[in-house]
Amino acid sequence: MFIAAFSAVIVSCFFGWSSIYPAFSLEVIFFFLIMFLLAGILGYFIKKSNVVTFKKISSTTNVVWLLILVLIGTLFEGVYNKGFPLQFMLRGQDSGYTEFGIPTVHVILLTLTAFLTTFLFHLILSSVGKTRLTYIVLFLASCIPYVLEVNRGMFMMVMLNCVTIFLLAIWQKIKVKYVVGAGIFLVLFMFLFGVMGNARVNTSYQNGRSAFDSASILQIGGATDSFKSSSIPKEFFWTYIYASSPLANFQKTVTDGKVPNKITVPRVNQMFFGELIPDFIGKRALENSKLKEVRTQQITPELNVGTALSKPYLLLGWFGVIMYVLFIFALAYLYLFFLYKLNSRFFIVGLAVLNTIFILTIYSNMISATGLSFQLVYPILFALIDSYAEYKNKNYLRL
Repeated sequence: MFIAAFSAVIVSCFFGWSSIYPAFSLEVIFFFLIMFLLAGILGYFIKKSNVVTFKKISSTTNVVWLLILVLIGTLFEGVYNKGFPLQFMLRGQDSGYTEFGIPTVHVILLTLTAFLTTFLFHLILSSVGKTRLTYIVLFLASCIPYVLEVNRGMFMMVMLNCVTIFLLAIWQKIKVKYVVGAGIFLVLFMFLFGVMGNARVNTSYQNGRSAFDSASILQIGGATDSFKSSSIPKEFFWTYIYASSPLANFQKTVTDGKVPNKITVPRVNQMFFGELIPDFIGKRALENSKLKEVRTQQITPELNVGTALSKPYLLLGWFGVIMYVLFIFALAYLYLFFLYKLNSRFFIVGLAVLNTIFILTIYSNMISATGLSFQLVYPILFALIDSYAEYKNKNYLRL
């Protein structure tokens, strides 16, 4: 996933649709070649071990009670917040979705919901008939919190989790028609993504332009004259900019960013607590830090993300970037190994969350993003609960 995600972005940069993208430096190219080689070696050994295979699973009525818990918790948060972001948005008010919920509780509840939705999708693909229909209904019900909270980011991450599980389920029986169908769907999605982007920006700017007028994003992204005059639908420029601008920002950070002359303990602390652990812990640990937060160099103010690699580079130079990548590789390897040893039915869910973390590394640091990284806790937690229940049952039978 690391290779696939960054390769797709690197290739898209070579389309040359934007005039404001910096050229790739030799050190950036060399870094990715080495990291791709390392990722490929690790991936080869994981594939050879044959641990990453789709397995059908079953569940008990516990999943229903977990859904009830999630929905009741969401309802309480709505009461605490005196309404849901969806209500505020429909009234024409600021949705305030970033401040919604009960402090601390909200993070736990939202990540538990994401885990549950992903697990239910695995159950859907593992069942047939009425059982599958039941799980589909539960799956849709588990999506209610994302709608009420207008939380598009979390919904997108959960859908990426589901894509991993779906690909594993059909991997051995993929046909040409499925690939063609997926390609057509992807092209249509990218076009509609551009249309929706035009509608949002043109409405915000109140410029009177239609959803099929891409002039605003072409200006923001510095579209080249050759692209403007080409026959390519201009709506596709949205996907191009969203996919490739973070890497362009990373290159600009490497070119123009101020890198420390030496590695210091405060900077290492900021690297560890700010980049390598979830932010609900890291932010508290760095509250009294005297170091200022590092800011990624940007090709334009509107495009402000620079992959997960920019801040480690600004903190510790290339040592920080390599440290970050090696950390996430080691985390993935050890996490999968531990989950596999538990012989867990939640293995595929844990793998799916890891894949989403690696995919979204092209945008930002998902290890420090609690909303995603904390989802890794639940497969381990419920696997341990399963192990304890099995151990208890064996002792009961002996008695």
